[in-house]
Amino acid sequence: MVRISGDSLSANQPVRLIASDLDGTLFGPDHQLTPRTVAAVQAAVGAGIHVVAATGRSTTSAVPRLAPAEVIDTAVCSNGSLIHDLPTATTTDRFPIAPVMVDRLLASLSAADDRFAFCWETDHGNGWDDAFDNIASIHADLGDERGLERRPIASDHTTKIMVCHPEITQDELREFLVPLIADPLTVSTSGVEFVEITGVGVDKSAAIAELCTRWDIERSEVVAFGDNHNDAALLAWAGYGIAMSNGSDTARAAADDVIGTNADDAVARWIEDLLSNG
Repeated sequence: MVRISGDSLSANQPVRLIASDLDGTLFGPDHQLTPRTVAAVQAAVGAGIHVVAATGRSTTSAVPRLAPAEVIDTAVCSNGSLIHDLPTATTTDRFPIAPVMVDRLLASLSAADDRFAFCWETDHGNGWDDAFDNIASIHADLGDERGLERRPIASDHTTKIMVCHPEITQDELREFLVPLIADPLTVSTSGVEFVEITGVGVDKSAAIAELCTRWDIERSEVVAFGDNHNDAALLAWAGYGIAMSNGSDTARAAADDVIGTNADDAVARWIEDLLSNG
């Protein structure tokens, strides 16, 4: 069993699971895995450590970009709303927003300001308002297709709703939205123009905790990496949370440690040190 030694955590702390965000963290600036990171992840798995991707991306966007690693078999996607098994190409778990809450959310925000535009992920496909088109085209490389022209209905399992506004973006938009939402939904940002909304209590930490229960892994045996607001809960929950120096103030404040940048393969370097010292 690989253990953390020295002053970085507690002496001889076992590490059985590494949960890592992708963009700004495990991925390089080009939003791809570098050869060094692929080698480090493969070495970690070879040493008996589970390596799980924990991302705001959907499965259609995340899974192809994880393929070079070959050994990452589980991805927590859509900010904890989905657990996906890569070898079988199966989404094993969905943690959707209750349909009545979806309706209330769309109605209340539209009533407050008709300039809000929405994008939605469901088990019947993803879609967005025409007013979301500009953002959707900018992020076309993320791999999501507009397969659902209508807005979500009661029979859909809606896992994430994204909200944009022509004049307010990112953290300011999140702070503006929270008082307008009647239900205790999870509202986060990830460095893009829009805000991402998931179900009550649904975030990356909750999904990783579910995996730990299944795999009989203690919270203290989890190391997490992240760079943004949507990683903060996971960084705070994990036995050892590590933020990127290119990350947000919120992520760095939630973490136990801050390392280098994704441009410098900082996660790979940390894993290499862990394995060489463990």
